[in-house]
Amino acid sequence: MGTLHNLTLRTATAVSRLAELQRRADRIVEKPSPLTRSALQELSTALEELQVANEALQHQVEELTAAREKALATQQSLEEFADVIPLAVLWTDRAGTIDKGNETASQLLNIGRHHLSGKPLMLFVTDRTALFGALRSVCDTPGIASVDVDITVRPRERRPRKMKLSGRRLEHDARCVWFLHDLPENPIHE
Repeated sequence: MGTLHNLTLRTATAVSRLAELQRRADRIVEKPSPLTRSALQELSTALEELQVANEALQHQVEELTAAREKALATQQSLEEFADVIPLAVLWTDRAGTIDKGNETASQLLNIGRHHLSGKPLMLFVTDRTALFGALRSVCDTPGIASVDVDITVRPRERRPRKMKLSGRRLEHDARCVWFLHDLPENPIHE
C-alpha cells in the first residue's frame, strides 16, 4: 500500500509541476512554440490518465482489502464453529496425514491441537486395515464419497476405545474430513 500511496503523491506533484510550467509558458513575452504547447498538452493528458489509473488502482486495493478481511472473518467463523462441534473432527490429506483438528479431537486423542498437524491418523487407530480401507473408499472413489467404519481409537497415554469413524471427501478441497463419535453402548433391538 505504501508504494501506491507514494505513486499517488508523485503523480499529484507532477500534475502541480506541469500546471506551474504551463503558467510560466503562458507568461513568456514571446509565445511558446507549437511544439512546446503540444508537448505540454501531451504531458498533461498522460498525467491525467495516470491519475485516473491511480484512482482505479486505489479502489481495487480497497476492494481487495475488504475481500481479504471478509475471507479472514469467514475462516475464523468456520474455525470457531468447528471448535464448538461436540464431535471430534479431523481434516487429513489423501494419505491420512492430519492437517488440523478441532478442540474435541485434540482432547479425545490427548494431544495438543497445535501438535495434531502432520501426524498420521494411523498413529491413533489400532484397526489400521479398517482405516486404510476407509481412506481408499473416501479418497480414491470418483465423486464425493463417504464412509462409516467402526474402529478402535488409541489416544496418547489413555485406554483405547471403540468409536465410529465417519469420513467424507470435500468437494472443493483436496482434504478429507473425519468425524469420530462414540458407538451406542446399548443398541436397542426390537
